[in-house]
Amino acid sequence: MNLASNILLETPLVHGWLRVERIGIQNMMLDLVTDSAGMAEAWEDAFRGYKGVAVHCCDFRTFIEQQPEVDAVVSPANSYGLMDGNYDLAITDKYGPELAERVRAVIMERFYGEQPVGTSFSVPIPGHEDILLIHTPTMRVPTPIVDPLVVYQCMRTTLIEAMRTSRQRIVVPAFGGACGFLPFKKIAMLMWEAYLQIAEPPAEITWEYACSRNLEEWYR
Repeated sequence: MNLASNILLETPLVHGWLRVERIGIQNMMLDLVTDSAGMAEAWEDAFRGYKGVAVHCCDFRTFIEQQPEVDAVVSPANSYGLMDGNYDLAITDKYGPELAERVRAVIMERFYGEQPVGTSFSVPIPGHEDILLIHTPTMRVPTPIVDPLVVYQCMRTTLIEAMRTSRQRIVVPAFGGACGFLPFKKIAMLMWEAYLQIAEPPAEITWEYACSRNLEEWYR
C-alpha cells in the first residue's frame, strides 16, 4: 500500500506562517465507536486487515473512560453546533457544556452561524486542552440523510483535520448512523472509501483518476 508519508505543512497564524510536521495516516490510530452491534459488524467487514483501525462496540462514555489516552474526539454534529442529542450529548455529558459553547463560537466567527455539512474544524476541549474535538456536521439539522456521499466527505475532512493537527489517536463515530438513518454497510463502506483515498492519494490529478472514483454511481 502506497501510504502518504509525513510532510511539512505551512499553517497560517495571525502574525505569519508556521511550518509544522503533519502526521500521515499510517501513524494514526482510528477507534471506531458505536453501541450498535450491526454497525460494528459492518465496520469490521469494511476495515478488515487495517492495523490502524479498531472497532469498539460500546457507548462513547464507556470507551473514553477505558481509553483516556486519545488526543482527538469527533462529533458527527449538525451545522449549528447544538450538541444536545445522541452521540453529541454523550460528548458534552463527558466534557461539559463549555465545549459546545466553544464550538458555536467558532461557527459564528468562521462560518457566519452555519457550518457547511461535510466540513471539519477542531477546538481544544475545555479542561483537556491536549485533546481536540473535531466538529464535522453530517446534516444541517437532525433529519434523514438523502445523499449518502455526505458520509464520505465527513470522513475525509475529519481525517484531513486530524492529520493537519498532528493527531495520533482519534475516536470516530458512525457518520449518518443515528438520525441519518443510513444502512450500516453503506456507512462502513463510504468511511472505508474515504480512508483509502487519504491513504493512497493520486500521484497527479487527471480525469482518468477522477472518473475512477465514481462513488456517485456505486453508492447511491
